[in-house]
Amino acid sequence: MNDNLTDQQQAEIVKKWLKDNGLFIIASFGIAISGVFGLQYYQEGNLKQAENASRLYGEMEFAVRQQRLSQAQTILQQMDNDFSGSAYQIQSHLSMAKLYMDDLDYDNAIIQLEFVLEQSDDENFSMVARQRIARIYIEKGEFQAALDMLGEEVPEAFRAQFEIIKGDAYIGIGDQANAKIAYEIALETLTPGSFAYDFTKMKSEQINQVNEDQDNQS
Repeated sequence: MNDNLTDQQQAEIVKKWLKDNGLFIIASFGIAISGVFGLQYYQEGNLKQAENASRLYGEMEFAVRQQRLSQAQTILQQMDNDFSGSAYQIQSHLSMAKLYMDDLDYDNAIIQLEFVLEQSDDENFSMVARQRIARIYIEKGEFQAALDMLGEEVPEAFRAQFEIIKGDAYIGIGDQANAKIAYEIALETLTPGSFAYDFTKMKSEQINQVNEDQDNQS
């Protein structure tokens, strides 16, 4: 799972910041992640603090890419101490969760993601954390827990991802009918020809094949 927010999710963070502060800023199409996260600091005019947070977040990402658990833990502690409440802190916990997941340490990964749910008031971060916790539950074979985590209410931008995960959870508990419904809902939102669309369509067609095989054996 990619631990960075998608371009669309980053854009939502920018739009929310603009709305809250009543400012108009022309942002370039290729705005960097550090620039997005740094916006919240510009309100206070503390550019130096934003630069320090951005630098530390860069160190965090490097430690995660290099699978350096101890180093990442040290950096995360510094992030919590120096930049509590910032988007950099939240994203750092998402990155730490990825590192734990790569190490198959699902319990500690969930702890990081639950921190995001508790500390972030940004809907985008919360949705990302929810779907990743649900994915972990599926890996652990806790399919109902995954469905409970996903819930029913979800912004349209996240609908496809949530429905795909729901479909996988339903498959896990043997509910092929609801899995089929979830995959079909996801396909209505996904772009035909994309990897996500083709993979989800394959899952849906596999359910059809299983049903046909069962009918032929009857």
